Amino acid sequence: MKNIIIIIWLNIIFVCSLIGQEVNPISQARKDNVIKLLNYRFKGGYYTLEKLFNTTVTYPELAKAHCVVGISIVSITVNCDGVIEDLKIKTALGYGIDNAISAFFNSTEGKWNTCTDNKYTHFEVPIQFILKGTETTTDDALLLIEEDNPGYLCNPDEYYIKRIEKYMDKGKWNKALPYIDMMIRRDPYNTDYFDYKKKAINGGEL
Repeated sequence: MKNIIIIIWLNIIFVCSLIGQEVNPISQARKDNVIKLLNYRFKGGYYTLEKLFNTTVTYPELAKAHCVVGISIVSITVNCDGVIEDLKIKTALGYGIDNAISAFFNSTEGKWNTCTDNKYTHFEVPIQFILKGTETTTDDALLLIEEDNPGYLCNPDEYYIKRIEKYMDKGKWNKALPYIDMMIRRDPYNTDYFDYKKKAINGGEL
């Protein structure tokens, strides 16, 4: 019964993600807060950072070849003197993407305004890498890199969700785990997937 409820909920998540991609108040509020902070701290503001990012960062060929799609959440601390103190990738995508993101933010040293209050020093920037034709949630990204697919369409979110449903329904949690991990990389703000992962690791128990 519990598995059936979870499967129904997975279907609701997927349908709602398709219906609600245009307007997601929580995602928009989160992005608006980061934009305000970047407008204050980054020289030239958010749109200058976005332009610099789009002209500097490209989709790694290795990632494209392996259909790596997802959202990398970058945690960065810039002290009030404008010096980058800490940089972490919270949701790693691999295949050269994390290195490209880290290199970009490290290159922004000297481009940050000073401040007088430490509450303006920490940022979490969601960056999405997506290949054209891939059906996936797109409303959480603040920065976006979209390029042509590698000559074939990459699997949509529905592909992985269906396999999560299949293996959870059969109680095969180990087989569901890689597909859950894939959806965490694609939709990292959806806490339900983290609950499913915990359950899968514990053999079906939360």
